[in-house]
Amino acid sequence: MDTFTCGQCGRQFENKNLLKQFRVVKLGKDFCSSGCEKAYERDHAKETKNSSSDRFPTGANASGPKRSSSDSFSSGANAHPIYQKSDSEIQADLEEKRMDHEQELLEEKLAHDREMAEQQQKHELKLENIRSVSDAVERIINLDFGGEKPSPEIISKQVEFCFTIASSHISETFDVGGMKNLFNKAVYAEEKEKLNQSEKVVNAAIKKAELGVNKLRLCEPIEKALNFYNIYKDQLNDVKVKQIERKWDHKVLEAKPAAWVMLLCCMMVPFQLYVIYKLIELYILLPKKRKAEIAIIK
Repeated sequence: MDTFTCGQCGRQFENKNLLKQFRVVKLGKDFCSSGCEKAYERDHAKETKNSSSDRFPTGANASGPKRSSSDSFSSGANAHPIYQKSDSEIQADLEEKRMDHEQELLEEKLAHDREMAEQQQKHELKLENIRSVSDAVERIINLDFGGEKPSPEIISKQVEFCFTIASSHISETFDVGGMKNLFNKAVYAEEKEKLNQSEKVVNAAIKKAELGVNKLRLCEPIEKALNFYNIYKDQLNDVKVKQIERKWDHKVLEAKPAAWVMLLCCMMVPFQLYVIYKLIELYILLPKKRKAEIAIIK
């Protein structure tokens, strides 16, 4: 007869009287139910814990025959000796860490020196630009157009000199557009300073050339001086127009947001008014003001 005995409660069962799914086989024993199985596991765990505490007593029960060091590190398959580094290996590790730290400090120093050198170079370039602008303005101011005895030839040379300086500075371009005035203020401030310095030279050259052109009407011979006057008057107006166009072109660049900002604002209803205002400003208001300023000259 196929029978089995429960390892916990001790009852005996026949397979024909107990369904197979109620029989649990675990730890080499048979159990009639999962409840008996869990109860056996709890009792077995308690017995294991008590046996381990007897083998390794603590406190007052710890006094007993001590094992010698030779027993603790006995040879055999279960022996696991603890590896300790030698003094030379420890010194090598410390030396490696010290060298890594010194390398980090050296890299930080080099980066700092590089940054300071770049700042010094920018400062020197800024001073050089200011000095060159001051020299150019001073040369323009010192033009006397012949002094007390002006002649059309002397005045024409000095007026052409003013036109040359003004045209060369007007042809320069400066990176003041996009979103630099919001996200990269240092670059924007640097470019804006260069633009302002260039405007000083252009303004000084135009004013001096205008003075020389008007002085041509008082020179002798009158006929030759008037011919120079008619030629340089048109050139002076052209230079003034180019200066105004450059000024307003840079204003448009400063006022023009990046394309992704405009697109982002178009996707949000409250900011669509900003896009509309910017479009009106860029394509209607600013060009209208530029035309009005140019019309005064013409």
